[in-house]
Amino acid sequence: MGGTFPFLVKFSRFLLLALPVIFAVLALSGRGSFYRSAVPASCCIILLAVSDQKIKSMIWLIVVAFLFSIVGDWFMSHRNGQLLRFIWGIGFFLMAHIGYILFCVQQGKIRYKLLSFLLIGYLLFFYVVLYPSIHDNGLLAAVLLYILASCLSLAAAAGLRLPSATRRLFAIGIALLVFSDTLIAFREFAGYKAVYYLMFPTYYGSQIMITLSLLLLSFNRKAS
Repeated sequence: MGGTFPFLVKFSRFLLLALPVIFAVLALSGRGSFYRSAVPASCCIILLAVSDQKIKSMIWLIVVAFLFSIVGDWFMSHRNGQLLRFIWGIGFFLMAHIGYILFCVQQGKIRYKLLSFLLIGYLLFFYVVLYPSIHDNGLLAAVLLYILASCLSLAAAAGLRLPSATRRLFAIGIALLVFSDTLIAFREFAGYKAVYYLMFPTYYGSQIMITLSLLLLSFNRKAS
């Protein structure tokens, strides 16, 4: 019985994931920008509640990445046609990707074959679809750097040396983020809006999946 109670406490933390899910549903229903920020903010709180010091020392980069995402999303949603705010938004999301990359490199290695495949595809996408539509050099540089960081973070996530469930869920989370960003690029620069409705669900889903992957890592360490 003495070992059961701590086990149940650790398991109950998975129930906290209902918070970002609820906030995501409210955000998707158009309840306001507060709920958009509440998704990554609640994920930060859940991760900071992890008691395992080794896990906590690993995940601070993810918490910082989520915080950068909150700021980036604010600039994106409050740009009001201002190009500079759009660039700042991209810049903060770029910093979030750097956080993901640093976390993954600390806990694994970059899958260079996957990185090469992603770079070929996305650089072609940049040259054929995005480049002809972007007429500001600052925006052009920001978009190119963001594409490179996105490819690198996904290749790094695939190379995590963590338990398979954690690695797969984390990689799925990053893949959802890259997919969401691709939809944004299609809408902003190519005017293609057919599947744009998937952008926010995949964006919120990425943060929830990443949080779930790290909770699972903490749970498995305590259960073993």
